[in-house]
Amino acid sequence: MPQPRPYFRIVVPILSAFSIAATSSFEDTARLDQQVAVHLNAAIGNVGGARAAIDTKLKLKRCPSAVQLSNTNNGAVLVSCPNLGWRIFVPIQGGQSRQQGQATRKDEFVVFRNQPLTLIVKRPSFSISYNVVAQKNGRIGDYIPVRASRKSKMLMARVSGSGSVELAE
Repeated sequence: MPQPRPYFRIVVPILSAFSIAATSSFEDTARLDQQVAVHLNAAIGNVGGARAAIDTKLKLKRCPSAVQLSNTNNGAVLVSCPNLGWRIFVPIQGGQSRQQGQATRKDEFVVFRNQPLTLIVKRPSFSISYNVVAQKNGRIGDYIPVRASRKSKMLMARVSGSGSVELAE
């Protein structure tokens, strides 16, 4: 029976160490990045996509079931493993995804009662702006009553942004 060569004693343990390392017990952050990109329908760094890749130094135990992804109201995507209890928040470029941003703008007040606003009157040949006070809370696109002073006539204006309204025609 021939004797095994001495280099097999070194090569076999090294190869087995590589095969153990290849089957890591941690989540692959690149795969999580791909799942987030598919969920947001935008690549990393693009508007509506993740601001940056998930840190590769992060060692999350491999989830035995599918990782769950859900939007938050704080401009992030929640990536979690309910079975193991870990979760991370991935910030979104521009604060929020396009679909979520449209829904949030409709749901959140951007103008509040008694808030000073700038009323803008736009016409083809000129534009005027002056200070008014909101009489009700309003979301973008809502029509709210505004006044220049307590004694002035109430006007209806459309909320065009945070701190600004346009005169309703």
